[in-house]
Amino acid sequence: MADEQVLSRLLIVRHGESVAMAEGIVGGPKGCRGLTELGRAQAAALRDRFAAGREPEVQVVYSSPLPRARETTEIVLPALGPDGERGRLEIQLHDDLEEMRLGPADGMTWEAAREHFGFIQPMDQPYTPVLEGAESRAGFRHRVAQALNDIAAAHPGKTVFMGCHGGISSAAMAMAFGIAPSQRGVGVVTAVTAITELELLEWNGRRLWQVRRFNDAAHLAAVEAV
Repeated sequence: MADEQVLSRLLIVRHGESVAMAEGIVGGPKGCRGLTELGRAQAAALRDRFAAGREPEVQVVYSSPLPRARETTEIVLPALGPDGERGRLEIQLHDDLEEMRLGPADGMTWEAAREHFGFIQPMDQPYTPVLEGAESRAGFRHRVAQALNDIAAAHPGKTVFMGCHGGISSAAMAMAFGIAPSQRGVGVVTAVTAITELELLEWNGRRLWQVRRFNDAAHLAAVEAV
């Protein structure tokens, strides 16, 4: 469209299978211990996909600081960047790309956390922390939306790779479609190492998010199914 201009592009990528996932651990800063061997193979398949040159050329790389996201990003990094400069981009850590923060449940098994805290709050209480000392669903959504908008604004005209989490992809979709935290019956699940692509557009004098694709994990066909 003649009146449409792409201001920036975000490639939001979930991490590979993590040790926390495999062991049923709440994987915050204490509970996250990086990727499993399968998770590293999944990240390598994503790296090979970018190396084949069929993905947008990446100019900027961000990562959640949690080990599973950072390790995934580090594995993919050699395939990112303009031709002749691949692997030379630096990873910028961004705290607000972390998964939902569950406070005192971090590091516990999910089973033990549910028994001890009795979370999660019902969907009709999106502004109530899911447990004392944790985030609310609405607070998490707001944090993610602010981070995505800030990153897009900081890198006009660039394609940004973001190694992060399934919750970030879900919150990004909610932001793009204007889904309220209290809206029931709406949920998305993201595959490990899947790509969700959003563009920030200027269209007829307005700025809006456009979803180009969601949960693109075609590269996993080369890896053992999970």
